[in-house]
Amino acid sequence: MLTEAEEVIHARAAVACEAATAAGLPGRFEAWREDGLLAVLATAPDLRFLRTITGVTEENLPRAVRLAGASCWDGAAPTLVLPEGLIPHGTGLVPAGVRPIATLPLTDLAATEPDVDDSPDIDVFLRVLLDGYESGDAVTAFMAAEHADPRIRRSLLTEDGVPISAAALSSHGPGVLLGGSATPRAHRGKGAQARLLLHGLAAAAREGHRFAVATAVEGSPSLSNLRRAGARVHSRRAFRLG
Repeated sequence: MLTEAEEVIHARAAVACEAATAAGLPGRFEAWREDGLLAVLATAPDLRFLRTITGVTEENLPRAVRLAGASCWDGAAPTLVLPEGLIPHGTGLVPAGVRPIATLPLTDLAATEPDVDDSPDIDVFLRVLLDGYESGDAVTAFMAAEHADPRIRRSLLTEDGVPISAAALSSHGPGVLLGGSATPRAHRGKGAQARLLLHGLAAAAREGHRFAVATAVEGSPSLSNLRRAGARVHSRRAFRLG
């Protein structure tokens, strides 16, 4: 499941890179495959956290290390994300935290949430989503470009006619990618994100998708919501060249 999940995440990253390029954001945005590895590049300084190499196995780990040291990264090496249990002995890599992936099988899910608008006005959706993330300018611009792309499905949860939380998903073969999802500070503590999560899962299951994938920060409410929804969390380990 982890291999399929990383394929889905990479497919969504390719959508985001194409959207950022089309929007004319500063820098280069690329997602590509190389020798079984999945690479993502963003050259804008505030978006360097997007620079990753995934799809790493014991067999292709030496190639992943060589790719991390290549000149294409514009002087800022990427993060290599390794599956749990793969230890990069003798590679010169140093630990750089954890990058969890949550995977959920899509079977026997409940009916959708009645207070969700699945065809929201894009400007309203982006306002709610970006208010919830409270990110810096470069991240905000990148997220706006990504989530305005027509390949992204957008949903808003409303309360008394007021939109209080936003969530998006995209379809990639047998799986769907859940992201992003955010609730503005004034509406937190109401279970809005969990309700939108279940709504999205039910919709994906009805359409015949086999599994859903999401990423979240270790220890975050988002990861807790995913675990409560029945997700299996893969604690991938991040490394950088020393």
